[in-house]
Amino acid sequence: MAGSDAPRTIFHVDMDAFFASVEIRDRPELRGRPVVVGGVGRRGVVAAASYEARKHGCHSAQPMAEALRRCPEAVVLPARHDHYTAVSQQVFEVFERFSPVVEALSIDEAFLDMSGTERLLGPPRAAADAVRRAVFDATGGLTCSVGISTVKFIAKIASGENKPDGVTEIAPGDELGFLDPLPIAKLWGVGPKTQTRLIAHGVRTVGHLRKLGLDTLLAWFGESGAKLHRLSRADDPRPVEGRRSRLQISHEDTYAVDVEGRDALRRKLLSQSMRVADRLTAKRTRARRVQLKIRDHTFKTETRQCMLPEPTRQGRILYDAACRLLDTVELQGTFRVADGYFAADHTAFWGAMVG
Repeated sequence: MAGSDAPRTIFHVDMDAFFASVEIRDRPELRGRPVVVGGVGRRGVVAAASYEARKHGCHSAQPMAEALRRCPEAVVLPARHDHYTAVSQQVFEVFERFSPVVEALSIDEAFLDMSGTERLLGPPRAAADAVRRAVFDATGGLTCSVGISTVKFIAKIASGENKPDGVTEIAPGDELGFLDPLPIAKLWGVGPKTQTRLIAHGVRTVGHLRKLGLDTLLAWFGESGAKLHRLSRADDPRPVEGRRSRLQISHEDTYAVDVEGRDALRRKLLSQSMRVADRLTAKRTRARRVQLKIRDHTFKTETRQCMLPEPTRQGRILYDAACRLLDTVELQGTFRVADGYFAADHTAFWGAMVG
């Protein structure tokens, strides 16, 4: 594992079922009931599901019709993105009280570089508890979960281990012990296709993956195999980066089952557009250029891009632009998509156009 004389302390803080939790906070009579936030109608998509709804198999990016088949008693509420943005700003103001280096991943999650804060805030576990209490107090009762590690991607995995309202700390030196028993799907870069190939070779855990060795992974996956090898060894030296460092916001999916037809593609684009809008909001910036990339089951790739009349962070505007780009792609017969990528470049802080 790559290391240094002074191990880093990295938090990944993730709000718990953010949109749904905000709605339940605002409407206490919904507490304990399955709540689903998103669009209704034939093309409605789930934006968030409460933990009660998740027990029935509801989850984000799922067609609303499917969520209601799984949980007919679910309370369906329309998304209030402006309201969530305001609450997100409260959350990030809390983060910035604890660390000068906050990297927003989306409207409801961020990395915090907590290195060197022990003299002020105490050991990492105590600091994580303090962050959770501060978020709870600032937002009127919303909870978050925290992952702690010396390694960035491990902190993100750890934050999901004790949800909701939990803390998972991976102490320095325990990174491989944490990673080894995890299913390979937990490792960044292992999508459904890679997972299927690895399982076919009997590789089911991160520990098994690491034992394959670099040469084998290079032979199977090329350069991406080298990345898998590094991550399986907890080798991730990337720093936490402030919000000015990233000039493209994107969301990419690889689908276990090919997406067939224009309507299905539009539903995927809606989910991706909203996630990109969330990330733009979290970074307090706007997009001017929209890019769409789709790759079919034959690995044919189509890329389209356009400029917006003015910078925006509104998901509906980004979605409409993406749909216009999709309409320029010739979908002959049954066009099956294996990967979908949606990105928005935003204006830099000095006003220059990126890209």
